[in-house]
Amino acid sequence: MFAARFDPTKVFDNSQTNDEQEQKNVMIPLKRSRDVESEGESEDEDEDEDEEEQESVTNEADEVSDSESENESEHEETVANLENSDDDNDDDGKHTLVMSRFHQTLSLQENIQKQAKKETDLQKDTITDVQPSIDTIDTVETHELDYIPQPDIVRADMTVKSAIEESHSTAWINTKKVFYDSTMIKPFDEYKDELTPKLLQNIQTNFSKDTFPIQTILLDNILNVLNRSLKLTKKNLTRRIGDLLINASTGSGKTLAYSIPIIQALSNRTVNRLRVLIIVPTKLLIQQVFDTLNKLVKGTGIIITTAKMDQSLREENRKLQQSEPDIFITTPGRLVDHLQMKSISLKNLKFLILDEADRLLNQSFQNWCSELMTTIDKDKLDHLPGNVIKMVFSATLSTDTQKLHDLHLYNPRLFLTDSVKLYNLPNTLQEFNITIPTAKSMYKPLLLLHLFPLLSSSAKLIVFVKSNEASLRLATLINIILQKKNMIENISVNSFNSNNSRAQNRKLVTEFSETKANNYNISVLITTDIMSRGIDITNVTDIVNYDVPISSQQYVHRCGRTARAGASGNAYNYLVGKGEKKFWTQHVSNDISRDIDGLKPISWSKADEQGNLDEEGDIDMEKNEKAEDTESIENYNKIMDISDTEDSIYKDALNDLKEMALTK
Repeated sequence: MFAARFDPTKVFDNSQTNDEQEQKNVMIPLKRSRDVESEGESEDEDEDEDEEEQESVTNEADEVSDSESENESEHEETVANLENSDDDNDDDGKHTLVMSRFHQTLSLQENIQKQAKKETDLQKDTITDVQPSIDTIDTVETHELDYIPQPDIVRADMTVKSAIEESHSTAWINTKKVFYDSTMIKPFDEYKDELTPKLLQNIQTNFSKDTFPIQTILLDNILNVLNRSLKLTKKNLTRRIGDLLINASTGSGKTLAYSIPIIQALSNRTVNRLRVLIIVPTKLLIQQVFDTLNKLVKGTGIIITTAKMDQSLREENRKLQQSEPDIFITTPGRLVDHLQMKSISLKNLKFLILDEADRLLNQSFQNWCSELMTTIDKDKLDHLPGNVIKMVFSATLSTDTQKLHDLHLYNPRLFLTDSVKLYNLPNTLQEFNITIPTAKSMYKPLLLLHLFPLLSSSAKLIVFVKSNEASLRLATLINIILQKKNMIENISVNSFNSNNSRAQNRKLVTEFSETKANNYNISVLITTDIMSRGIDITNVTDIVNYDVPISSQQYVHRCGRTARAGASGNAYNYLVGKGEKKFWTQHVSNDISRDIDGLKPISWSKADEQGNLDEEGDIDMEKNEKAEDTESIENYNKIMDISDTEDSIYKDALNDLKEMALTK
């Protein structure tokens, strides 16, 4: 019924009949195998081989090959016996074949294990033979681990170090330096032979009888060459003077310093052409520069035009084309707009003034610097270097080589004070460093309020904070506290920030600057660094760095709001914890140059930090050789003294401020 299963171990001869196939089937194994007897014989032979291998390792391979050949002969005998067996013994042959293959596998595994064991024993014997020679080697002296010796630190020579500090940057290496100091003050009458009578009269009437140091050094170096060039020939006027880089502190009279030479150069002009271009960073500074120039040009007929920003660009374009000015004051963004609209031509340009240059060069309004330089080269008939006198002014003049390179300077001269420090402060500025423990940092607004009674009567105080939000929050919080303490009528606190409209900020500045219109004892203006540059507010008595400035450059501009034009002023620096104090010492104060004859910073801190306590913990007057030490400790205690009543008022004010924020 079912087909017979194919057995691969059997091969049938098709030439025989079916009967013969049924009687006898010739079986041929696929692989050779050996029976149990042959396996026993091979094991005995293997034992003999093991003994021989122990005597001679070199004959091992030959003996193994002999063993394999003998095993092959035994397999052939087994196959022959199976082939000659009868049909009745077919089943026994099958079982014998399977068992033979099984024992063969076991035998091979045993041989492999024995072979591995022999190799391991041989390695051990080799190591044992070599060990005596290792023991004969002299032992090396040991020692504890230590650091690898390092070469000595190479210290820079002091002369080289001082030279590096003096140069500040590679930008000044090939620049001629002209130094000046605070003693260089002289009457303007000494320049009566070099200034027109009308200009000299306007200076003495509207400004001062005497010069400031930066004005003295510029007039001494420019006026003589300027007047000689105007009398002889104007062709090489710009190259005879060259470009000027002026590093002067804020409030030192920079605006008047560059205004006098340009008005003197334009005093004999016959036709109004754009000869002076003044670029400033902010809109507020435009009006300040315009007011200074307008006072100097009275009676001269010189035309001054500003980019007022209140007018549309199209209207300004129309006015500039109808009447070309002699002097144009603008900001970088509006300047590029007029250059693209061809509102002005720079064909006759002689002077290019950059006021607050470090801030201007950090701005990239429509790539204004390269746009201006390209237009000058295109409009000017003289394409050689030095075709325009560039006067670069700043209290923190940039030393970035790339930014200065973009100005295409020609034979520049650098005017700076004789100091290795980066920046300078007025010698009439008194600095106070108030250290605040970290535990009392949460009372910082209240500690600012405690400073107000220590100020002079009718004080004008500008408080600098880090952001617009901080300005609004601090002003609101202090007003709430003043209202709760019934002091709101004596102190005026307002916030000047960029969130206010232009009209609101202008109104705040006007009210703050007008002393007669101010009926308060103390006027406080809380602001950001938006007011740290270019704004000339008269009679600012004090400034407070409520939040630490991020750099010495920023600190110089903040302090420049007071102690202007030789007047006195105070700067109070709130330093919270050791971190801000360390930052102040290493990154701000370290870059400041202070006059030897000027005022030195005073630290307000605890008495024990100054070592002025006696055994009972009171102030030891014998240790206080200077009167200001005792006064500093007393003022510090007044600022830090917070009563329980004030603490309660302060916390209530914080809650009120939080409710006001939630309702908006």
